[in-house]
Amino acid sequence: MAVRDLGLLDTPPERRFDRVVQLAARFTASPIAIFSLVDESRVFLKSVSGASAVGVTLSPPHREYWFCSHVVASGAPVAVRDARVDDRFDRLGIVTGSPSVVSYAGVPIRAPQGPYVGALAVLGLEARDYSDEEMNTLLELAKLIEAELSSLPHSAIDTLTGALTARTFVRLGNRLLELSDSRGQSSAVLRLDIKGTTAINSQFGFEEGDLALVDTAQLVGSTVRGSDLVGRVGPDEFAVLLLGAQADAAKVVLDRLREATGTHNATAGRRFQLAFQVGVSEHAIGGGSDLSTQLVTAAMVADLEL
Repeated sequence: MAVRDLGLLDTPPERRFDRVVQLAARFTASPIAIFSLVDESRVFLKSVSGASAVGVTLSPPHREYWFCSHVVASGAPVAVRDARVDDRFDRLGIVTGSPSVVSYAGVPIRAPQGPYVGALAVLGLEARDYSDEEMNTLLELAKLIEAELSSLPHSAIDTLTGALTARTFVRLGNRLLELSDSRGQSSAVLRLDIKGTTAINSQFGFEEGDLALVDTAQLVGSTVRGSDLVGRVGPDEFAVLLLGAQADAAKVVLDRLREATGTHNATAGRRFQLAFQVGVSEHAIGGGSDLSTQLVTAAMVADLEL
C-alpha cells in the first residue's frame, strides 16, 4: 500500500531520480544502476541507467526472486559478488542470459510514512566485491531519493523551465559536495546570467522572455551530464554543479554551450538572440559544503561571455 500511495507506479522516468541513479553508477564504476519500487505483487523499475548500452534488457522483474525484493524484505543492504553461484538468484533470466548480470549491490529506500518501498542498486557484468565505501555511497545517494519522495508533488522543480528550484539546487548540491569531498573529488560551479532579458520583455513581451528562460534551461541541460545539477537560481539566472570536475572540465562544458547557443540562435527562429554572462567557481576538496557561497563567488567572477 505504501508504494501505491507514492503515485509513482507505471509513471515515466523523471530527471530527479535519473540523476541519482546515474551518480550511483558513476561512483561505483558500474555499467548499470536502477531505482526500483517493490510493491506487494510486483517490481517496477522507475529509473534505469546503462542497461541498453551494454545490451541488457531489464524486463519487469519477478517480485519473489528479484534482487531488490531481498533488500526491501530485509531492510538492509544486499551485495552479491556472483549471482551465478547464489541459489537466490541463479535462475533469474538476466543472470542466465547473455550478456549476463553477475554482480549486484542494493540499499533500501524508505517512504515518508516509514516502510521500505524500494531500492537503489547497481549491477555488473563481472563478479566483483563492493567495498564499504561504495556501499556507504549508495546509502547516501538513497537519502537523496528519500528526500525527493518526501517532497511529492514536484515542488522541487521550477514549473516554467524544468530546472531545480534555487532551494532544491542548494540542498541537493550541498549533499553531493559532501559526497564528492568524501571521495577526494573536486567539483565546479557555473553561473549563467541571461543577457538582455529586460530588453526581450519590453520589445517582444513576457511570453518571449519566458521562451528565453525555457530555451536556456534546455541548452544547459543538453550540454552537461545527466548526473550534474541544473538549477534556476534567480529570475534570469541558472547554475550548474559539475560533480567530480575541475576548472578545465568546466571550460569544456562552456565550449559546448557556446557552440550549442550559436546553433540555437541560427536555427530556432526566435525574435531574440541568447547570450550569457558566465562565472566559474571551483570547489576544492575539503572546502566544505556551502553551495550558496560558491554561487556568490561564481557571480563575482562572471567575466566570460557566450
